[in-house]
Amino acid sequence: MCDVTELPCCDWTGEGAAAGDRAIHNRDMDWLGQSDVIVAEVTQPSLGVGYELGRAVDMKKRVLCLFRPSSGRSLSAMIRGADDGELFVVRDYSEEEVENILEEFFKTLKRT
Repeated sequence: MCDVTELPCCDWTGEGAAAGDRAIHNRDMDWLGQSDVIVAEVTQPSLGVGYELGRAVDMKKRVLCLFRPSSGRSLSAMIRGADDGELFVVRDYSEEEVENILEEFFKTLKRT
């Protein structure tokens, strides 16, 4: 479990927005640096999640991306194509499968 610190209320325009954005970026990068493993739900495209995944790869973190095909969306080729079966794993899932997929993934971590 990680501690979440609320950002102080501020003006989210101009310099206030830039300071808030910087604080969010720095906080998230700190959390990423402290993490051993990254699990990301990637069904909904997100520039922020894509950025964090790229940084995680650069940091040599183990990554599990979960994609839900029933959404009708297509997963980015940049995410699906990054699957190397070891450090970066992409799994399609349904809600009923999530627990088993996570258990399987974390069991493989214990063996390595």
